[in-house]
Amino acid sequence: LEELPIRFARRLMLIESLPGWNKYPHMRVIRSLYSDAFRRLRMVPQQDAERFRTTLQNIKRRNSNMLMHVVRGVRHMKRTSSLSDLKVNQFLDEFLTARIGTDILSSQYLAITRPEGATSVIDPQCDPVSVVRSAASDAAKLCKYHYGWSPSVDVIDVGQVRFPFIVQYLNYIMFELIKNSLRAIAERYGSREAAEEHPVRVVVCGDDITVVLRVSDAGGGIPLDDLSQVWSYLYTTAKPAGEDVADDCDSDEEGGVAPMAGFGCGLPLSRNYASYVGGRLELNSMPHYGTDAYLYLNRLGNAQEGLHTELDDAALPSRGFLPRVQM
Repeated sequence: LEELPIRFARRLMLIESLPGWNKYPHMRVIRSLYSDAFRRLRMVPQQDAERFRTTLQNIKRRNSNMLMHVVRGVRHMKRTSSLSDLKVNQFLDEFLTARIGTDILSSQYLAITRPEGATSVIDPQCDPVSVVRSAASDAAKLCKYHYGWSPSVDVIDVGQVRFPFIVQYLNYIMFELIKNSLRAIAERYGSREAAEEHPVRVVVCGDDITVVLRVSDAGGGIPLDDLSQVWSYLYTTAKPAGEDVADDCDSDEEGGVAPMAGFGCGLPLSRNYASYVGGRLELNSMPHYGTDAYLYLNRLGNAQEGLHTELDDAALPSRGFLPRVQM
């Protein structure tokens, strides 16, 4: 009851740190939503757990389109003001990372206070292979919708790994990685027959400390000069048709079907999810051949979120626990 209003207040401060934020409709919507959430939570008596739960559910529903608002708003600011690429990426990185912490905290509270019985957003026996297959199925359906066919996805299970993890986040990351690989292969080979010998390959393995998932494709790779840009919220390989892709990419297409590419948030947000829970996401590209994405996750379940207690010096949640291995 006390922590969530503090986090919403930090988010308000972050929004107001952007020069001229109140000139942009999306930014005003975001501030209004967080201001309203802060006010509603502060009005709930500490003893009224049922009212707090209902209020929290309503806030989560009202804020369900927050990602769309913040990305559109900041991109609009970038196009019409002197906001630098660095400032845009820093703001979105901080804002969306903080949002992950709030989402985990609120979702976990709602899970453990379910009237039907307590559950958890964390699966203590998460099966990454099952999650990968589910994400691959969803990505293949999306690919078929846009291209009329989909390359195959081979999943290789090494050791039948189980570990505590938030299934929703692993599914998001794997869906984004597999979707990107399917798109690359579909656009490079053009037909199921031509791509038959080039499936997307996902390997799942791990030791006592780390779970590793690798997504490999032969979709032509990412130009090495562009590799560092893939972590930018302003970067997309989608070709805009007509209006700016930044305005169209996050809106639903006909029938409510998402685009294969264009939002520009898939990879950086996936890296945020991985980093927040103590892991890391890396990409290696072989020009004119393909790309390997490596997802390293902490198997011990002991990554911690670091927060300052003073609001004036309020740091956003720490970005992870698993150190980079020096090669």
